[in-house]
Amino acid sequence: MKPWLLFAALLPCRLAAAQAVPVPLPLPQTNMQPTVVITPMENTPRVRYQYQLVHPVSDCVWLAPAWRGQVKLEPARKFINTNFQGELEGLLMRTINELVAEGWEFVEIRTESKPYGATQKIEKSPQSADPTNPIYVSTTSFHTSSDTRYLFRKAL
Repeated sequence: MKPWLLFAALLPCRLAAAQAVPVPLPLPQTNMQPTVVITPMENTPRVRYQYQLVHPVSDCVWLAPAWRGQVKLEPARKFINTNFQGELEGLLMRTINELVAEGWEFVEIRTESKPYGATQKIEKSPQSADPTNPIYVSTTSFHTSSDTRYLFRKAL
């Protein structure tokens, strides 16, 4: 009989403890899928093209195939270059402008966004006035990385 008495005494405490600690909600799987956005151009029948890919990344701009003998464009490496990203964007835009000036046609932009994690935060609501039955608010932040490529073509 004593175990039933102990169980009956601990049951309200266990229920109160369960209400006091919020349980994380499962993350929606649809938000964790990569997305790809492509803006294609129409092909002209019976015309052969040469293609040029321009791919900016965090520290350089890759060119495939090599353009003017360069495969990689990057700003000058200095001990502390506070304008590194600005110089990198300038190199990218100058290269795109030169390609267009030489007759290269802009074909597509391909942007891929990949989620690599999520953070879920559960907080007690400031509007929660009842200490025995608190209200919790959950927010989820998704972290993504983005990759963009530019494709040009020139009729042969």
